[in-house]
Amino acid sequence: MNKDYFGIAERVIREKTNSRFSKGRQNHLTRSDFSIISNNCWAGTVYRYFGLPYQSPTAGLYFFGTEYVKFAGDLRHYLNTPIEFIDSCDSAHYETLKSRNELSKPVGIIDDVEIVFLHYPTPEEARAKWERRVERVNWDNLFIKFSQMNDCREEDLRAFDSLEHTNKICFTAMRRPDIACSVYHPASVRGGGEKQMIRIALHKDSI
Repeated sequence: MNKDYFGIAERVIREKTNSRFSKGRQNHLTRSDFSIISNNCWAGTVYRYFGLPYQSPTAGLYFFGTEYVKFAGDLRHYLNTPIEFIDSCDSAHYETLKSRNELSKPVGIIDDVEIVFLHYPTPEEARAKWERRVERVNWDNLFIKFSQMNDCREEDLRAFDSLEHTNKICFTAMRRPDIACSVYHPASVRGGGEKQMIRIALHKDSI
């Protein structure tokens, strides 16, 4: 059995047992009103893991690397700009979406940033969840998380590292001592390893 199989199995088991163990896990938190701004579905995973309400719109979706860094670098602008939805055939990432069999996924756009709503069946549901969760963002307790995936480039890693957010982390596919906010995690490129990433964030007192 390969690592992908075990990763999928781990996620299934975790999701099925979250409701039983989430309250106990909250004891490891120093605060519970944090808003995670994540480049992929990790934000939703964290909230479910601890049994907390979603206080971030970045759940069940993903950004491409360069656009996420722009988004994270000017959060108030992007979160205060209405989201629109486009046909996936008009996406700047059409070829990638096609290769992933994701052309049926809702694609949102805010200014010059595209968002792929991976786990939402329709643009209407994606918009409703996005807008409701934007209102919940706690601007006084943000945690900004990036991973080296979805066409992430070297310049994206460096640009993220230079963002002025004080509470941020970047999971990279190799050890990068030159990127101050980086933490090595082998699943950074392919996805997975969410539980380990949560533990790392806790250890760093990020969440």
